[in-house]
Amino acid sequence: MTRRAVKAGALLLALVLALALMLALRPPCLILKYTGFFCTGCGVQHMLLALLQGDFAGALAQNSFMLFFLPLAGVFLLAELLRYVQGKPLLCKTKAFLYVLLALLVLAGIFTVLRNLPSFRWLAPGWVAANNSLP
Repeated sequence: MTRRAVKAGALLLALVLALALMLALRPPCLILKYTGFFCTGCGVQHMLLALLQGDFAGALAQNSFMLFFLPLAGVFLLAELLRYVQGKPLLCKTKAFLYVLLALLVLAGIFTVLRNLPSFRWLAPGWVAANNSLP
């Protein structure tokens, strides 16, 4: 096994362990705790737990942006790791990647602002609608 493959495998293992630790510990969102506003990631833990139970509609209600973004990011990460192991140039070092990243950051910012507006409360995490209350 090549050194690059070992590094790629170690990175994947670290990411899986970090995800498992996050689901086990379920840390609170510090942005929500201290500001009262939902961040882009609010509801991701509930979303992942709903997906593990096969509840796609429940996952969509928790965080619709991350439900579509995280699988795309995962596919991109796997493609980049494969390119790295094969010794090919990484896509993240191209100019186009910067534009895609900036577009995603703008979309995340828009999603964050909208989910905190009263008329877009349906974008807030599902547990808010279920409890009919704000934190």
